[in-house]
Amino acid sequence: MQPAGSVQDSFGPPPYKNCLPSPASGARLRAVSVAHRSAIASRQATRTAATMDPKQMRSRQLESFILVCELGSISKAALALNIAQPALGVQIKALEREFGVPLLVRTVTGTHPTPAGLLFLEEARLMVRRLEDLKRSLREVAGQVPRTLAVGLTPSLSGLLAGRLMERLRGALPGVELKLFEELSHALIGHVSSGKLDLALAYTVPRSRMLHREPRLNEALCLITHPGSRFDGTGPLSLAAIADAELAMPNEGDLVRRLVTDAMTARGLVPNVAFSLESMQAIKDMVRRGLACAILPHSAVAEDIQAGALVIRPICDPALMRTLFLIHPAGSEMNAATAQALRIIDGLLDELRREDRNFTVATEQD
Repeated sequence: MQPAGSVQDSFGPPPYKNCLPSPASGARLRAVSVAHRSAIASRQATRTAATMDPKQMRSRQLESFILVCELGSISKAALALNIAQPALGVQIKALEREFGVPLLVRTVTGTHPTPAGLLFLEEARLMVRRLEDLKRSLREVAGQVPRTLAVGLTPSLSGLLAGRLMERLRGALPGVELKLFEELSHALIGHVSSGKLDLALAYTVPRSRMLHREPRLNEALCLITHPGSRFDGTGPLSLAAIADAELAMPNEGDLVRRLVTDAMTARGLVPNVAFSLESMQAIKDMVRRGLACAILPHSAVAEDIQAGALVIRPICDPALMRTLFLIHPAGSEMNAATAQALRIIDGLLDELRREDRNFTVATEQD
């Protein structure tokens, strides 16, 4: 028996089983098979969308649209949602048909919301968050699930605060299920906006009516190099002095990279980016091997500095700073558990500022 979707399954057994097809005919059959499988997947996706409960489909459509916008890719969103890409495409097209306007556009840099899509994104986040709040409230009233508190931290802050935070929250909030999420800032902002997180600490948060943001700390960016490099030493370095340093940097669009690029551009300088990497561990490994320097916050390399594996030099003229915000959803009343968690987080941030001179009290509002 042939597997479903194979050439024989599609077109019946060959009339002469001992005759081998020519290379050209084999290629044509393979092309037909691929097209056939693609058509089957598309029809299955359409049937799946058509048979789903309309209310369930509407909620899933909104969540899917939000994730596509956050990831900038339909394929990445489909992978994260564990659904076929054609099925996700059907959901997005259904939204566009319903509202009568294009919501997404594909460019060389990825999939992005149109102007109408940006407006829809903000409203979609609000609707999803309200649904999440309602589900949680109904389940708590019915006694079906324990009270929960979901908190988000960036990877660099997680290494500094996660253990202490969970320990203190557990002691202060008995009976509350604690959930900790580690994500990059843009993902945390999206999760707070949708109501999936009660509180988060994220960097450089734009103004939005979907969330409250309160600046807490400014964190300095520093030059990170390896022992024995020409930048090894102590004391601050000006931005001009390190302009020719080969850098391992996060990919374009990352907050730290934008800060560095904007500061250099303002002074007629161009960053010498030798490696663009998505992984913080990969960036640090490039520096350890002496292949490049990096410009990062101290919190990202604290353990390496303490172990002597890396060298840190402050940057001046100008100093490069990023602002840490405490964020929580707008439009809903903060419960007692969340308010208590907020006070605990503020206490930990005060401790962090005293422990690490690279953190200062935030004065920046944007």
